[in-house]
Amino acid sequence: MKFFSTLNTQLDTAQKILELITPFVKQDKILPRTHTQINDNINDFVLLEQSGELVACAGLKNCQAGGMGEIYALAVSEKAQNQGISTQLLDKIMQKALADNVSKVFALSRHNSQWFLKQDFVKMDISELPKKRQALFDHQRNSSVFFKIVAKENL
Repeated sequence: MKFFSTLNTQLDTAQKILELITPFVKQDKILPRTHTQINDNINDFVLLEQSGELVACAGLKNCQAGGMGEIYALAVSEKAQNQGISTQLLDKIMQKALADNVSKVFALSRHNSQWFLKQDFVKMDISELPKKRQALFDHQRNSSVFFKIVAKENL
């Protein structure tokens, strides 16, 4: 397994991410994103390659407010699940958050509440999100909000 950032990858990285998240978008587990949205935010992503194939990804958007960052588009391909990859991916995202001076990360989830709680995230209220993110929150999706403090000792 090899983790990498998109800075050292091929030009079609955005397409590979799109292909990886599409099954989860169809299951309504991840919000849809366009190739352009992914490409414009390509440096947000941490990727995991296994046998030359992209098997996991997650983005970290620095909200620039209150030292918060949003974890989004966290996906592990079906064939790579149940191998601890999502936890490894989260560790890499937390390292990225630390490097980017993000002091608290949050994630929205409808389907993986137990996983986030297992990873020492704490449920939080929507009102604790940065104002810009609150304005974009889709109440109809009925997502829960989870946060975790970013600290070296947690990595």
